[in-house]
Amino acid sequence: MDAAFAAAVVSGGSVLRLGRSLPSCQALSRVRSATACHSSRSLTAPAVRPAGASFPAAARSLIRAAAEKSCLGRWFKTEAAKFLNAKRCVMQISVPLSRLCPSRRNPRWVKPEREAHRRLVASIRAFGLLEPLVVRPAEGEAKNYQVIAGNRRLSALRQIHREDKQDPKIPCEMRKVDDATADALSLSENFAREAMHPLDEAEAFATLASDEAKGVESIAAEFGVSDRYVKQRMKLASLAELVKSAYRQGQIDTATAEAFAAVPQERQVAIWQELNGSPHNAEQVRGIIAAAWIDASNALFDISVIPESAVSRDLFSERVLVERTAFMEAQGQALAAERQRLVEEGWGQAVVGSWDEVRDRLLSTDKAEHELDERTTQKLKRIESRRQKMEAKLDKIDEGDEAALSAVGEQVEALERLARQIAEDAPQRFAEATKAVGIVFLILDPEGKVRREFRVAKRSPHSGVNGNGQGGGESASGTQPPTSDDLSDRQLAATFTHQTLAVREALLNNNRARMRVLALILHEKVRSDGLAIRHEANAVTLQTTRGDGFTSPVAERLKEQRAALDPIADSRFIEDHQAYARLSELSDAKIADFIDLLIVEAVTAHLQRRTELVHRLGAELKVDIRQSWRPDAAWLGSYQKIQLAHLLGELLGPTYAPANENRKKSELVEVLAKLFSDAAEGTFEDKKLAGRVNRWLPTNLREVAGSNG
Repeated sequence: MDAAFAAAVVSGGSVLRLGRSLPSCQALSRVRSATACHSSRSLTAPAVRPAGASFPAAARSLIRAAAEKSCLGRWFKTEAAKFLNAKRCVMQISVPLSRLCPSRRNPRWVKPEREAHRRLVASIRAFGLLEPLVVRPAEGEAKNYQVIAGNRRLSALRQIHREDKQDPKIPCEMRKVDDATADALSLSENFAREAMHPLDEAEAFATLASDEAKGVESIAAEFGVSDRYVKQRMKLASLAELVKSAYRQGQIDTATAEAFAAVPQERQVAIWQELNGSPHNAEQVRGIIAAAWIDASNALFDISVIPESAVSRDLFSERVLVERTAFMEAQGQALAAERQRLVEEGWGQAVVGSWDEVRDRLLSTDKAEHELDERTTQKLKRIESRRQKMEAKLDKIDEGDEAALSAVGEQVEALERLARQIAEDAPQRFAEATKAVGIVFLILDPEGKVRREFRVAKRSPHSGVNGNGQGGGESASGTQPPTSDDLSDRQLAATFTHQTLAVREALLNNNRARMRVLALILHEKVRSDGLAIRHEANAVTLQTTRGDGFTSPVAERLKEQRAALDPIADSRFIEDHQAYARLSELSDAKIADFIDLLIVEAVTAHLQRRTELVHRLGAELKVDIRQSWRPDAAWLGSYQKIQLAHLLGELLGPTYAPANENRKKSELVEVLAKLFSDAAEGTFEDKKLAGRVNRWLPTNLREVAGSNG
């Protein structure tokens, strides 16, 4: 008869045999648990266990019941007797490691995973051998023992002691049994073993960390697992109690529990309630989490700036999650910084927004052509050379040889595809001229990802500014990069305001011109965009009070004079008779000065194009705007980087412009602001250069200066 096993399965009244069908884990576990309390755990002095009544009654009853129900009762009683006898013949001994050999009859033929072996090694190193090996005398080998149960432990012990010079003694439980019983014992141990529940591991690790103040690395080393494994298990310990309970009871699987553990407990409870306590699977939970949390891998910012309460680490999918509102706020700040960086690098515009916000504008642009680096260029040259050779080869093939034509044609197409792929994969580099007229779209999607589109606006050949303020406010025309002659709306407004203020001050010192202006103001048939006759503040006056960096010493002087002369300056509004009474208190000289001041303050200008009256007055009064204004950092900052480089070339010589294109915009602003400042203060040794810098005017004011002779 084949070798029999020593455990019975009470199931349908049948008895299974080793070699025909494997006994269930449950049944073997019942037999093992019934006999476990009988086994001595002493690992020191060997002892012979008494026979007979010492064997547990529970085990005998279980086996007897199985025998009675079995149709093979007589055979089973015989085999069971062998098993009971094996339990009686047990001795605790210590065996040198070199005398132990694995059993060739071990039912575990598939080699255990390396990770499991590593854990076992770490456990024995940390806590010793918790359970002795079960051995029997090796047949035909004196003093050697064959391991019936514990081959994994034997392998771990050999690894631990492989460098030892002495032969360590290993606690063993020796049994004199035949092959059939040895097989049954080995199989019983392997089937009865049950893995620890992940939540039990989690709470055990958490206890070690809290009660014994052990760190993750220490716990991992003790149990032979990775740091990440310990962190993952400890994350499970942070599950909300209702989720833990469902996990223990098998209502949710491990993947679903891990999905819940990705977020704080209060959010876990909210999701649990949202799903009525019945989540279908892990993906459903992750889908709900995704609506309120964003993967931090999409962040352009350092997540350490986010409050810890808004950050959750999903150790199971190796993600860090950030609460949506906090993420989008920080991402918006990061995009603002990137926008500034792109402008610093010389891009004409950088636009931030969602797809819906930028779609229409983006679709009205063309893709910006990027330059290829030297390495990519050389690759493409080699591919083109090969392609041309193939083309030449095609010309030499007879037209009737379709197979050859097809083969070479396919090679040519393959080279063309390769060239396109290399060009697409090449690093994106753009010429300064391209960047100057280009637009970078930073498109933020609902998941926090940012897509970058480098585009060139579709512009008509006649759009833009022609340098003297005539036309629109764009910085360049067509696809040509702008120069320092092309001014932005802000620069036009600032320079026209400074020009008008200088004209106002000059009018105060010219009575005849001032009287003519008064006549213009009072005449009912005069139409003018250079005179503000309404009571509301005019454009030039408003420009001086905007608070965006605009400064003018002329404006300050006129303001001081107004404060000294105006008797109703402290009133927001006043009735005419009350105002007349206050004016009556002024002397004739003061009232005349006040009228003069009111007259000049009526002079205004269009802020985006030349105002002819202001232009004529400036020429007649010989106004030199550079006496009251010079380009400062605020005004220069409205230029693009390529325009600043052009201006440096204009002032210092054309050789400076290309070199300065490689510098940041803020650096060029600083250099130019200092250049204008030093020239105005007379600190230049090069007087010729100082004169050129002091005479420089933006193009919208040059005609006025030219007319002054």
